[in-house]
Amino acid sequence: MDSLNLWGSRDEGSTGWKKAAKVNCTILAAMSVTLIGCLITVTAKVGGIKHTLPFYGGGCDGGSVSQVNTVLHLLINIISTLVVTSSNFFMQVLNSPSREELNKAHLKGSWMGIGIPSVRNAFSVSRFKTWCWICLFISSIPMHLFFNSAIFQEDQRNSDFHMTIATEEFLNEGFFYPPGASLVQPDGFVRGPFGTPVNLTDYADENSAATKNVSHTALTAGRWERIEIGDCKQEYIACSGLKRHRNLVLIIDKPGGWCQTSCTQALGAYFDYPHTQEEFVGAPDWNYPFFNNGTIYMINSSVTATTVNISGVNHTPAHGTTLTSGLQPGTFDLSVKYCLAEPIDWTCHIAISPTLLLAVTLCVIFKTCTAIVVTVVLSRRNQPPLVTLGDAMESFIKKPDPVTAGMCTIGQHDIRRAMIRSNVSVVPGPRQWQALKRRRGSAIPKSVWAASYILFAIGIGICVFFFDSINSAPLNVKCSTGSFFESEQNLFIDMPITFVSGVLLANSPQLLLSFCYLAYNNLFTRLQTAREWSLFSEGYHALRVTDPKSDQYSTYRLQLPYKYSIPLILISIFLHWLLSNTIYLFVSTGGYFGTDSFIVNNRNDPSLPPNTAVAVGYSSWSLLTLLIVSCVLTLVPIILSLKRLPSNMVHIGSNSLALSAACHVSPLSHAVKARSNSLLSKSPVTSKFDLPATPQSLELPRTRPAGESYSYEGIKNDGIEMQNLTPISNTTTRQSSQLSLSSRQLLPDHDRCSEDSTDSGDDQQGSPYTKLARSKVRWGVVKIPPEWHAEYDNEAGPVGHLSFGVEEDDVQPPEPGELYA
Repeated sequence: MDSLNLWGSRDEGSTGWKKAAKVNCTILAAMSVTLIGCLITVTAKVGGIKHTLPFYGGGCDGGSVSQVNTVLHLLINIISTLVVTSSNFFMQVLNSPSREELNKAHLKGSWMGIGIPSVRNAFSVSRFKTWCWICLFISSIPMHLFFNSAIFQEDQRNSDFHMTIATEEFLNEGFFYPPGASLVQPDGFVRGPFGTPVNLTDYADENSAATKNVSHTALTAGRWERIEIGDCKQEYIACSGLKRHRNLVLIIDKPGGWCQTSCTQALGAYFDYPHTQEEFVGAPDWNYPFFNNGTIYMINSSVTATTVNISGVNHTPAHGTTLTSGLQPGTFDLSVKYCLAEPIDWTCHIAISPTLLLAVTLCVIFKTCTAIVVTVVLSRRNQPPLVTLGDAMESFIKKPDPVTAGMCTIGQHDIRRAMIRSNVSVVPGPRQWQALKRRRGSAIPKSVWAASYILFAIGIGICVFFFDSINSAPLNVKCSTGSFFESEQNLFIDMPITFVSGVLLANSPQLLLSFCYLAYNNLFTRLQTAREWSLFSEGYHALRVTDPKSDQYSTYRLQLPYKYSIPLILISIFLHWLLSNTIYLFVSTGGYFGTDSFIVNNRNDPSLPPNTAVAVGYSSWSLLTLLIVSCVLTLVPIILSLKRLPSNMVHIGSNSLALSAACHVSPLSHAVKARSNSLLSKSPVTSKFDLPATPQSLELPRTRPAGESYSYEGIKNDGIEMQNLTPISNTTTRQSSQLSLSSRQLLPDHDRCSEDSTDSGDDQQGSPYTKLARSKVRWGVVKIPPEWHAEYDNEAGPVGHLSFGVEEDDVQPPEPGELYA
């Protein structure tokens, strides 16, 4: 009893795309199992999908969290690229047409792409393949939007600290005045909502928080970490929050300290400690000299109260008197010896969002199921997809397409030109060969070049816009030159966002990058297709097919060789990772970023810890790198396209019509001669394929595959491979006779059938051209039966035929000026 084989053939191992399909299915299945395991673990620990899970912790400054986060995001981009690449593989297989689908398209005057990823094909194949293609395409979108932010770093940095300016006596049980000799209050001399207001009367209470704080500092500061002045400024002045230390003591080089009267005279009577309950509030522009290199305001100066913006002052100078600071000269001529900082071991985390992980997992599972169904169905169908260029060549050689008989000189430029001309037709018949010098880039239609580079220009333009906005930002906004990786030193997008909106905003460029990569990959695929096709004019080569026989061979790849496909995959991984560093989701706890700019409507996302700030940041260094790499990469296809194509072969690009026209092989080939003669001798003169009484012109539409055609008469030397010459007789009877005879000679009787018949693989096995298709072949001038010459030769000279032949056929390149049909 035969065992059940889900993958198709029972007798032979899978080859070509079928074997690659199994590998890709295995990759998708492995990713699905891994993600399911992660999702189950996360949801079990947090009790659902509503809350994020911190799963790794470490030091916030110089710790391992940042490095682990970088490695995890690189791993995410590797996994994402593998999943999307596997999905793209099946999408290209799905839009690869079967022979039946090609026949239907050709009868309508249309064509399909061979060996390339084509949106045009996706909606011209069967409904099953179209819907599967759509499912794979749609399921890739959440991968780009959510996967990079499913794992994120929870930064922690604080802004709450107490700063004390004192001498070393303060640390050695010396006497001290709790409010300080200057009577400067914490909230009086800084900008913005900083500082903790303290009533002076609190310092008279030994049990108040203010007094305990000063006393505790005096007792413990001696054991704090000593920091030199430069490092102290860097840590507490930089726009980065506190990650290693908290409270600070500035040790002043002033033996014996100072008293109140040595600092000020006027304020001593006004704030007669401890009898007043007023808060001293100073001018908002005043700052400590230690932290500000700019101008110091309100120092030893006399200013009227009506001209100074002193907010919150509950007292007014009486009788219009002038309020004077009364500061003594040299009060703030302080020399800081060193700093003592209280070390705090803040812990940062790497967290995972179960909600985003669930969305990604469902997409990968859906892709896996779709890929398995596609592999099983397409492996068993009677109409296998013609995935590679060799698959299509083998099909057309074994069973020539009567629609393109007598058009062996037609190239893709001829067919596409017909699309833009009204009421013209591609008429079979002899044409004069003109050796045109073309470059490999001509194999790619101008519309494809334009669409691809418009997409590239949009992506590069966005990068330039953001980079220009960074450079034009004022220095006080930049705070620093920024970092290459995720960092608070980078700029943030100035808009309030939630966690979900931040995820979408930070990852939407990933979607654009994926479209750019698909367009980039498509250019390489088309260039490689042109190269593979051109090799058949330079020597004898075997066909690269899905199921190889005899001299044929198979590869796991679809079209691109590994020397291109592997670097392209690595480039994709690098660009996606680079983009994830360029614009990213920034999540921080600890209060440093706890303002309205980062917490929308002062409400936190319920999935995040309390008082969590969310923002979208972008790195100027990473953006510059991305911009340079992108500009360089866009030049590569242009450089490769400059390579010349051989002038002795018709240029088909990926056009199925042009390919079909080039594959009408001669029955006199050594690979088919004996078999075709025996078949022809046993067959009646009339063909089973009844040609119409009128010339079989190829109808090519402008907007849809019907109604318009192309004529070559009167067109000379304007980029068309051949120049049309009128046969001896242009009567309908003559043309009908020509077409009937050429078809009768080039199509054996038993192999002629209507276009609506099923061209299954088994049907083609009986073709007399099977041996030729499985041999090493070359394209060029081949020998044709005398009857064929009798019908096509005219006063302009003999007419030859161009097609594939084996080495024994002595295939020669076409000669310029000679006639071929």
